Amino acid sequence: MIQRIQTLFLTIAAGLLISMFFTPMVRFVGDSATTIPFVAVAMAKGFTLTTIFQIVCTVLSVTVIFLYKNRIRQIRLCNLNTIILIGYQIILAVYFFQRASKLGEDALFTVPCIFPICAAILTFIGMRYIARDEALVMASTRLRSGRKGGRRKH
Repeated sequence: MIQRIQTLFLTIAAGLLISMFFTPMVRFVGDSATTIPFVAVAMAKGFTLTTIFQIVCTVLSVTVIFLYKNRIRQIRLCNLNTIILIGYQIILAVYFFQRASKLGEDALFTVPCIFPICAAILTFIGMRYIARDEALVMASTRLRSGRKGGRRKH
């Protein structure tokens, strides 16, 4: 099912989450402008939660792509991943605002800081297309079997 549109949405979402490992996430403006990549953020005290969220969301995004044979499980994991990604975005915002206020510096968010919410939107859209495919398969199965919503009587 690589040729389906939902695979494209899920692949872009996974790519966004994977790219967060290698891009700077926040810049602090103070005496000297410093850029902090995700790895440095993850190593800082108190940021292990973001690392766990990042790894879980990335693994779920990649896993969902390869579960195309079981669409119901794929839909459930997409819903779970969307909820986790929204929570991850909230935690990122809270951590960065707390850190900026403690240091007395202004935090400038870089573009990768909004990748979790973009990935959540793409995952939700992909889930909608998966649900549409599942409804189409169920309707065609019902039509082929000759049932009209109930069991066939012999």
